[in-house]
Amino acid sequence: MISLSAVTLYLNPKRASGPGPAPGAVSLAAFSRDRTLFDSGAGFDLAMADIPLSGTGTAGEVVQARAVSLDDGGATTTAWVDVATVDGGGTWAGAITAPRSSSWFRPEVRLKTQPAVTAQGANRFGVGHVIAIWGQSEPDRILSAFYDNTPAPAVTDPEAVQVFDGAATTPARHFITDAQPLTAAVAAMAATFIAERPGEKFAVIFQTVPGSDPRGLVNDGDLTRNWADDKALHEFATADGQHVGLAAISWFASPGSFGLSYGEAMFPLFAGQTTAGVPITFPATISYGTGLSYQADHWFGELYDYTRTRWVPYGPHRFDIDADMRDATHYANGSQQFNLVNKEAVRQSWRDMLALPAATMFLPLSIEPVTYVNGYDDGAGGWSDFAHPAGNSADGTSASARLTAHAVLQSAGLSGWSAPEFDACLWEPSGAWVEVWSSAGPVTTTRLARAEAPIGTAQAHWTEAMGFQINGLPARNAQIVAGRVRIFPNGGSFTHADAIQYGEGGATGMIAFPEDFFAETWKNLPIVDVGAAGLNGVPVRPLADPAVLANTLPAAAPSFTTSATGPYFLNPINVPAGVSAITFAGRFRFSLPTNTTYILFSQTSTGFDVELMNTGNLRVTIEDGTGAKMLSSSIISTALVSGVWYDIVCSADQVANVLRVAINGTLVATVPFTATGNGLFQSSRAIGFLGRNTGTLQYLGDVEYLRAWYSATTTGAPPAATPFKEILGPATVANADLWKLGADAV
Repeated sequence: MISLSAVTLYLNPKRASGPGPAPGAVSLAAFSRDRTLFDSGAGFDLAMADIPLSGTGTAGEVVQARAVSLDDGGATTTAWVDVATVDGGGTWAGAITAPRSSSWFRPEVRLKTQPAVTAQGANRFGVGHVIAIWGQSEPDRILSAFYDNTPAPAVTDPEAVQVFDGAATTPARHFITDAQPLTAAVAAMAATFIAERPGEKFAVIFQTVPGSDPRGLVNDGDLTRNWADDKALHEFATADGQHVGLAAISWFASPGSFGLSYGEAMFPLFAGQTTAGVPITFPATISYGTGLSYQADHWFGELYDYTRTRWVPYGPHRFDIDADMRDATHYANGSQQFNLVNKEAVRQSWRDMLALPAATMFLPLSIEPVTYVNGYDDGAGGWSDFAHPAGNSADGTSASARLTAHAVLQSAGLSGWSAPEFDACLWEPSGAWVEVWSSAGPVTTTRLARAEAPIGTAQAHWTEAMGFQINGLPARNAQIVAGRVRIFPNGGSFTHADAIQYGEGGATGMIAFPEDFFAETWKNLPIVDVGAAGLNGVPVRPLADPAVLANTLPAAAPSFTTSATGPYFLNPINVPAGVSAITFAGRFRFSLPTNTTYILFSQTSTGFDVELMNTGNLRVTIEDGTGAKMLSSSIISTALVSGVWYDIVCSADQVANVLRVAINGTLVATVPFTATGNGLFQSSRAIGFLGRNTGTLQYLGDVEYLRAWYSATTTGAPPAATPFKEILGPATVANADLWKLGADAV
């Protein structure tokens, strides 16, 4: 309600005798409180507010008004404008427009025909950001004095942030200052707003009630939350005719049971229609899922005018584990953890809802807060209250408050950075690793950003970057490499059939209870340092677009596996006379030999032998047509490792006197011969693969293909011509090859 002040000025100037204008009067109703704040329309890319004014005056007179800025020397004082004509009853009402400003204003009015007749409002107003935060206990903990056990950060502008609370009690307003921070978390939120938008003003309305559910909010018959109480807080905070500009919501704990039906169940409360576009008249029964429904006597459109208010969608936040897990959604015994299954489903349904054509009341999805601490050490080897941000750590409730503030600013376009997500991916062609990264900036972790000691190796899933899964199981080796996350296979090499994902389940990467709590695994979740005040970085969004992470490895060619007794392959015919170059190529996956070497390629009696050593290097011997050594046991540093597929190409050119070695398409060695030969290979010896001509130094491992050419390129790449010899999998094909010797492949 707007109360009328007694501020009225009459003008009765001295004048000469004779007829003249009758004296006029004008008064201006006072705002309900000093330093009331109006929203400047940031959600609509605006930076100004309409300020409703009213009062009394002489009937028929035109009232003009302006906003007088008080703290900047009048720099943002607005011009006089006509706002109303006093009606026959002596009252008037109108509005002025004032800019977003660091200054407080005082409204002033005058009569247009008698400019000296003026009145000023008794209370000041400001133009900034009016924000409502909706939810249950998670955001309500920001207000909780009971859980407020850390020092409050400095609040450098005591006039910048005012907080409204009392959704379940009595509405009240608090200015957040060093002397009266309310809680450390509220001070952290205020400090974030001030740092990000210096000089601007914020009013934050906490529409939060612990243990509540949206279904209880809108159902008058459900006493767990009272719509009338939330409405009373809203009306108290907007008593002077202002509008909430940004309504932020991340409400997923109690309504998480909606699962994949979250959007279908919640959208009517935002839009007044179903996801199919069917209008709803309230009170109504909201149907969702398969035969499920709830009673809704209200919807948010009763509080918000969507020409003035936009929703800030952020979250879901993190949901921590309550027991040992096998993976992100299954307990260690393999049974489903239904709460985390639902939270993953809710996250996807939320995004699907926001993509609806009718979801025009929403701003873009902002960050999803997962990099903070839930719960606390219970002192008996366990962890308690892990459903809520910790009040005994600046990385708990205060961090959650900062993340909430950043979510609001970012979604409204007031931050200048994009919410980080994994929007690029590279599957290394040999299957050695996968890299993911974000266009928002280099990826790191809180632990790395703080230069803290590594997490250790006590748990198999503890790795530098956590939260990734490979084929539904936790990745055991994910590293930050040059601003990207590099994920290594849990065994062997990646193939075309593998899949990766980040942030499944509760989006925490947690598996071991309570070990992961004590190890602070949240510090190993990926973040990007976007310059967000008070944070080492903002979390990368969980559940990346599957199209971005799609496996690009080609379907595996049929392969075969050798044993200690074969097969190996030997040409029954010797190398033709006049051959001056030979190129060998093959694709191999192996366990490195322990106390011997494996032959990969050979010409009988060391004419051209390529051996795999237990160090992962290659050893090469080459002879010319006379049997003279051109290279003798030359070591080629290749650092090959077990369990990875490698494409290996070795070519020897007797005319150019050079050996070239390429691994996975990259030339890694060009080795000049140590002698000058006759420019030819011996024509009395045959070429072969996987063993000497007697079957010694038998290769053990997997093979996709083996090829040979009696030519070589100057780049070390395989010749473009059809190979002289090609041996392919599967085992049945390799075993039928005419060169095959020794035991069958499998």
